[in-house]
Amino acid sequence: MNTQTQQIKLIFKGRLDFGNQRTYDMVFSHWHSRIENYFKNDILFKAELVFLPEEFALAIPQQTLMGTEKQWRSSTSLLKEVAQYAIAGQVGAWWVLNGKILAECNIEPKSDKMAVVEYIRGRELVGQAGMETEASEALSRAIGKFEQHALAYERRGYVNYKLGNYNDALYDFAKSIDINPNNAEPYYGRGKVRMLKNEWDSAVADFDCTIKRAFAVQPVHWLARLRKGDCLFHAKRYSEAIPELKFFLQRNFNEDDPNQRYRSKASFLLAECERLMKA
Repeated sequence: MNTQTQQIKLIFKGRLDFGNQRTYDMVFSHWHSRIENYFKNDILFKAELVFLPEEFALAIPQQTLMGTEKQWRSSTSLLKEVAQYAIAGQVGAWWVLNGKILAECNIEPKSDKMAVVEYIRGRELVGQAGMETEASEALSRAIGKFEQHALAYERRGYVNYKLGNYNDALYDFAKSIDINPNNAEPYYGRGKVRMLKNEWDSAVADFDCTIKRAFAVQPVHWLARLRKGDCLFHAKRYSEAIPELKFFLQRNFNEDDPNQRYRSKASFLLAECERLMKA
C-alpha cells in the first residue's frame, strides 16, 4: 500500500503570534511563496482560514482531518518554517491510527528573540527542583517582551502553584485564558488550584473546559477527567462522578503516560462512589 496517498487521520491545534505588521506580512508572503513554488496542493490549510491579520497571528482551531502522509509532512514542514518568525505560541500535530499516536510534532519558535529565549529558559527551569524563582523571573521577562504571551502566563501560573502562591497562580491562569481561551492547560491549572480551595463546582467547570479543549490523545484530557471525578466525589455528586471515573479506567494508557499511576486512585474513588450510592 502506498502510504504517500493513503488517507490517514491527522489532528492539529494551535496558534503562532508574530507580534507586528511587518513580521506578519513577511510570514504571509513566505507561506504563499512556498506553496506556489514548492508545496503546491500538499498543504492541508487554506491561508484565509488560518491567518488572522487583525491579530498578527496564525491560528488553527482544534480539528481532525483526513489527509495523506505527504500532506502531513508538507503541512508540518511549512508550519515549522513560519514558526521561526513567531514571537510566541505553539502548534500541536498528531498522526493517529486506532487511538494510537504514530507521529507527533510540537511546533514552536526557537529563534534568538528575547521573548522566545526567556520563555524556553523559564519552561525548562519549571521542571527543575529549587529553580522556581529563576523560572518565574525568566517567564516574567518573556511576558515583558510580549505581554500577550499566553503560554508564559500558564507556565508561570504552574510555578506559583508549586510555590503555594495560589492567588498569583489564579491570576496567571486566568490571564492565559483571557489571551487564548482555546488552550486546555490553563483551565486544568486553575481547576487544580480551585480543588485546593475546596471550590468543587468551579473546579468541575474548569476541568470540563479542559476536556473540551484537549484531544483524547493528550494526557491532560484524561487527567482532567480524573480530577473532575474527584471533585464530583467531594461535592457528593456521586452519580455524576461514576461515568467520568469509568471513562478513565476504561482507557488503556501507555506505560509512560502520566495517567497510568492514577489508576488505583480512580478505582478507589469509583468504589467509594458506588458504595455511597447504595448507602
